[in-house]
Amino acid sequence: MVSSTRVYQIDLFRFLAAMAVVCYHFLYRGFKAGNMTLLRFDEIGSYFKYGYLGVDLFFIISGFVIAFSIKHLSLPRFLKSRFQRLYPVYWLCLILTTVVTYYFGAPRYTVTGGQFLANITMIQTLLGSDHIDGAYWSLYVEMKFYLLIALFLMVNYVRKISLDSMVCMWLLISSLRFVIGGTSVYTALHHFFILDWSSYFIAGILFYRIFSRGPKTVYFLLLAYCLFLSVYTSVGRINWLQRTFHEEFSSYVIGGTIIGFYMLMTLVALRKMESINNSKMVKIGMLTYPLYLLHQHIGFIVFNHLYPYINKYVLVGVVTLLLIGIAYMISDKIEPRILRWIRGQGKVTSDTK
Repeated sequence: MVSSTRVYQIDLFRFLAAMAVVCYHFLYRGFKAGNMTLLRFDEIGSYFKYGYLGVDLFFIISGFVIAFSIKHLSLPRFLKSRFQRLYPVYWLCLILTTVVTYYFGAPRYTVTGGQFLANITMIQTLLGSDHIDGAYWSLYVEMKFYLLIALFLMVNYVRKISLDSMVCMWLLISSLRFVIGGTSVYTALHHFFILDWSSYFIAGILFYRIFSRGPKTVYFLLLAYCLFLSVYTSVGRINWLQRTFHEEFSSYVIGGTIIGFYMLMTLVALRKMESINNSKMVKIGMLTYPLYLLHQHIGFIVFNHLYPYINKYVLVGVVTLLLIGIAYMISDKIEPRILRWIRGQGKVTSDTK
């Protein structure tokens, strides 16, 4: 029986996506470009170079869970729920990362007071400030997605429109790259409507519509077009990847992985994965957010200090387990207490995100 408040398979997929990103950063990204870490894994690194695609799955999942969560929410409740879910843990992880960076990060990693203040907002990109941790870039994308959902709720309050209509309009705007791509108008639309990633969020919403309303043909047609856009934009990043890492990337692997994500979410939407819909997965799903926020720069800083003294495979394994443990403590012990204090009432329950 599917929980009325959570689809537990999503927690497992979110954790696996986070681990793919961790492996990508630790075993490939860190030493291949940007001089981020002295710990090198030349012999196995290329096996993990596609782990960055875990973020693509994150965005699909985000579309699904936000569509799940807004069905009974007003705009104020939506904004409150997003603030409570995102900011307290983000601020805690930001403080931890800032402290580690300030005391141990130099010369590769530094942080200033102004940078810290800008990062508190989570929209430091808009403010022209660098991220204290490189992984924060995706939070800005998520924030713009939440802004679009907030605008939908505002419009829906004044003039009732369906989520399906909103999805179709957004998908139409996402298609303008083929008509007016390269113009100043498209550039403005591109930034506001996050057109590099819109197909993933739209797909997530469509998967939820199938999950809640059944397998309607129109949803699958729209999903097929989302899949085309997702593969098109993902493969379009190959030139940047090859320039950055000086290594070949396969369009077949990238496209095949994106197709795999869509197939996986199709099974969820059609309720074909009930056998693994176990509430015990909540804990690993909840630790994913702090793990994602903490792992990159803290991990690299620890590697740079300890790599001469410890076997590199032991070091990366121990650091990964330690960060998972810290993330679990934050999500299971600290976050509930913070939320109880914010809400000023009873026991905190897990939300759908």
